[in-house]
Amino acid sequence: MTASTAPTSASGGKYQKKSSDTDIVNLNNVGLSLCGIARRLEIHHTTVTYRLKTLGIQPADTRRAFMEDIYESLSPSQQGWLIDQLSPGYAVKDYVRSLLIREYMNRPARPHIA
Repeated sequence: MTASTAPTSASGGKYQKKSSDTDIVNLNNVGLSLCGIARRLEIHHTTVTYRLKTLGIQPADTRRAFMEDIYESLSPSQQGWLIDQLSPGYAVKDYVRSLLIREYMNRPARPHIA
C-alpha cells in the first residue's frame, strides 16, 4: 500500500496500529475471548477477528462448553478425581489458576536477556 492509498481516519490522519499481532496472538493462545482481547488492547473486537484471520489463526475456543469438552475427554477415574478436587467454593477456574501459579513458581529460572 502506498502512502497515497493508506487508510485514513475521519480526521484525515493515517491509522496507527494500536497493538501488535504478537499481543493479539498471545492473548488468543491464552484463551481469552475476542472481546476480552479487544478490551485489554483497547481496540475493536472486529479488529482482533480480522488480524487473526489475516494471520491464518483460529480464535480460541471460548464457548461456555469448553470445560465440558475437556471433562468428556477424561477417563471415568480422572473425572471422579477432578470432582474430588473441587467444591462449591472452589470451582474449576480456581483450580486451574492454582495449577498455573504453582507451575510458574516452580519453573526453572531463566537468565535475563536485556
